[in-house]
Amino acid sequence: MSSYWHSLTYFFRLPLSVQWRTCMVQLPRFVPLSILHITSPKGPHPFLLSLPSRKGHLIYVYVFVPPVPVDPEGNGGQERKQTGEWSAPVVLDCHGGGFIMGSPLEQAPYAAMMSRELGAVVLSVSYRIGPFHQFPAAIHDVEDVLSAILDTSGISEGGRVLREELQRYYSIVRSNTLQKEKERAAPHIKDITTMTLDPSYLAISGFSAGGNIALNMAISVPPCPELAMSPTTGPRKSMMRGPSSAGTMSPLMPQNRRATILDDPFQAWPSLLPLPQAQPRMLPLLLFYPSLDARLLPHERPIKSLPNALHPNDHKASKPKRPGLFSIMGPTYLPQRLRAHPRASPGLNDPSTIQKNAAILLVLPEKDSLAVQSDVWVDNMNNHDWNGPVRFGDGRDGDWDGHAGGSAGSTNVPSGHNGGLEVWHAPDCRHGWTQFPDKFVGKHERSERELVFARTLDFVRENWKKELKVPTRNGQNGNLDQEASELPSPSPLEIPK
Repeated sequence: MSSYWHSLTYFFRLPLSVQWRTCMVQLPRFVPLSILHITSPKGPHPFLLSLPSRKGHLIYVYVFVPPVPVDPEGNGGQERKQTGEWSAPVVLDCHGGGFIMGSPLEQAPYAAMMSRELGAVVLSVSYRIGPFHQFPAAIHDVEDVLSAILDTSGISEGGRVLREELQRYYSIVRSNTLQKEKERAAPHIKDITTMTLDPSYLAISGFSAGGNIALNMAISVPPCPELAMSPTTGPRKSMMRGPSSAGTMSPLMPQNRRATILDDPFQAWPSLLPLPQAQPRMLPLLLFYPSLDARLLPHERPIKSLPNALHPNDHKASKPKRPGLFSIMGPTYLPQRLRAHPRASPGLNDPSTIQKNAAILLVLPEKDSLAVQSDVWVDNMNNHDWNGPVRFGDGRDGDWDGHAGGSAGSTNVPSGHNGGLEVWHAPDCRHGWTQFPDKFVGKHERSERELVFARTLDFVRENWKKELKVPTRNGQNGNLDQEASELPSPSPLEIPK
């Protein structure tokens, strides 16, 4: 009860300009699940799960259970019949919304498609957003869900709850199906009594702000003393260097929320994912128009201040823009002085900090204020040996069709030292076009969406069949465990004053 009281008092202390916008953007989170029968008629439709977090609150997760098993490598049918256990692949998904709006409901058509076609359990996370929560609350929530996925023994409370609730849901569905269909029930319903997760087949996807979080799951960052903060009380005056850190956190944030603002920057922040030596199978990382550099607010971002990949000869600068919803509301989640933190702006990290077995598919619409920073990130990744096929979709010679052949400006195959980076440019498409309802999407964007989702499915299937050849201490390829190398120090952060 005290938490709701703090939220209410905090809300009424916010500026009026933030209050009415908060009411507007929070409405989609209260839409009933029944709407999915209209927006996602093919199903499957999710059940809602509440997972415990490290901070003592509940994380709401929309769980999409596949209607039938699909074997990633085509050899599990007989084993399921013998053991009576269905061990399903997992997709962890993060919605968009600039960390101030959005809901897994908008992800339902995509999540249902991934569940149907891949036979995967898809977990779409309703992570905490501003203005009631601040960075890195969203990252913590998705990390906690990922931790529950990886906890195959159910030792942690989150891992136990996830598996118990998945089994309970499957048991109910199985019982109802057997009662209704009896002898006509599908073979897997008759034979399988237990359902669990197989995180050795794992994919992580994210859209916009969710793409920021998805990339965060696959990076490990070193200590950042430039952002010296106490987790609970604010700046550490005895350790501060340079300008005052006052204003890093919202002065209106209730005291009981301040522990979620930033963990100790003097400690490294590693990825929860196992080292490739322990689990060498490729991890598909699906980044749809991600936010990679948070240093500039949306209205401050250049659109054409430098040539982009689709129009390399266009040097015309964009017109100045007025602050919009995300520029006004964004700082309620991510205060100005934290925008350069390597977790707030994961695209600023050295590519060596990214999980080596992460096979990355990056989807970039042309009409997007994030396009420039994405192009810069791709160049940096390519220069550090993260390469793969590039699809422009504008008819140029050698343009990759998304299935076979063509390189169009990048090395056609990964180096073998990492999972590679594949880039899909979407000409004449807007930010968020893959999630818009059909009524708001033109013929070209619908066609482009079908193509990119078809490639997404193939990308996941292909990489779930691959392993990364991990060099051992003697320089030979193998999959032996080895100690993690020391995290490299980041380049000096440019922290806005």
